[in-house]
Amino acid sequence: MSKILIVGDSNGLGEWGTVVPGPSVANGSELFRPYNHEWYLLEPHAKPFNVVWPGFGYYLDLKGHASVNYSIGGGCNTEALFKTEEALGLAPPFTSPVFYNPDVIVWVVTEPIRDLQPPRWPAEAGLKDLEKYFVQRDLCVKEATSIADLNSRLVTMCLDNAQKIYNETKVPWIIVEGWGKLPQDLSKYNFIKYVHRNWMDKVLGHEIPLMSSWPTINLLRRARTDLADASAIIKSAPESNFKKIVDAYEDTIKTMEKSDKFPDNCHPDRTIHEQLANELEPYV
Repeated sequence: MSKILIVGDSNGLGEWGTVVPGPSVANGSELFRPYNHEWYLLEPHAKPFNVVWPGFGYYLDLKGHASVNYSIGGGCNTEALFKTEEALGLAPPFTSPVFYNPDVIVWVVTEPIRDLQPPRWPAEAGLKDLEKYFVQRDLCVKEATSIADLNSRLVTMCLDNAQKIYNETKVPWIIVEGWGKLPQDLSKYNFIKYVHRNWMDKVLGHEIPLMSSWPTINLLRRARTDLADASAIIKSAPESNFKKIVDAYEDTIKTMEKSDKFPDNCHPDRTIHEQLANELEPYV
């Protein structure tokens, strides 16, 4: 049995779908029993974005392990690192209630450029442990020479900081390539126990785009207007690197809409999470 800390974005949480107003919330899920279920009766419409079934951590628990999941819906990679610091007692707890002493950390990596999003916690909270990531991120944004270079710099920044966490704790990491990918050469890092390569690629049936959400695309356009251009939204405009990235994202949306593996057209379903648990179990 292993104690497992899970961090990442929404893909670390489980199957997403529609919470149906009424007592049969989450389509009759025997696991989803909200204490305030009567409030759902007051909703005029179903809510499209909710976790309706737990993810791979749940299936690892069924195998005899014990997982704690600090993933955040819409979260970025630096938030995953900050949540790890909180959970391990390396940062004063602000969003995580208890310290945890895991045997392994599983990090579901998301699109690196999502790190350009503004902090979701107020400045008066004084989260110096989180602010240090913003300083490093801003330097990456300033020095990047292309979208791919910015992506690479942000990935390296996060890997370097995960290594620092390992140096303090000696807790090994398992990394799952979700909406983000790692460099092929990881020889300078010793915190990584295993990398589950191309997970989302395999689920989709093709390579993931460099950016995988419109909010992230807009973050780039605001942060580095010189790297983005209007061709992405003007169909008759000449091809550009930015336009190719946006087109790849739109193709990915079509893939998810056509696939029964993505019930909400955005996130893999419970069968994919169960399969992921089976694939990770030998390494945890």
